[in-house]
Amino acid sequence: MELANIIQLGILIVAVAAIICNQIIANRQNKLQMYAEYTRRYQDIFLKMPDDIIDGTAKVDAITKKYMRLYFDLCSEEYHLWKDKAIANKVWELWIEGMQTECAPPLFKQSWDVLKDYYGQDFQHFFERNIINHSISA
Repeated sequence: MELANIIQLGILIVAVAAIICNQIIANRQNKLQMYAEYTRRYQDIFLKMPDDIIDGTAKVDAITKKYMRLYFDLCSEEYHLWKDKAIANKVWELWIEGMQTECAPPLFKQSWDVLKDYYGQDFQHFFERNIINHSISA
């Protein structure tokens, strides 16, 4: 093999390695960005949520349903991201714990009973089995 061919092969190997490294870095950055976006959305929902909903003293009225729907939509999206393997299991486990904690108050369970038909059967089954019926005590 001539020296020129060896040099070209070396350049090709370095270029392929650089492309692979860039893909790995981009993938990590995308996952971090997605995690940050879902964290931001969660915080936004709860920062705007009226205190009587958070403390569980509200009734299941139009305002409560609005905020609960936003929260349950977020949970549903996170569930589908996990099912599509777009988020790591460790992150998913943290999110499940958070959902269980948030859904412990009776108001969240009552709201779920009113709103659950907005969601597909797969998510309904998951959410009822793993979140609503296994919530951490408030």
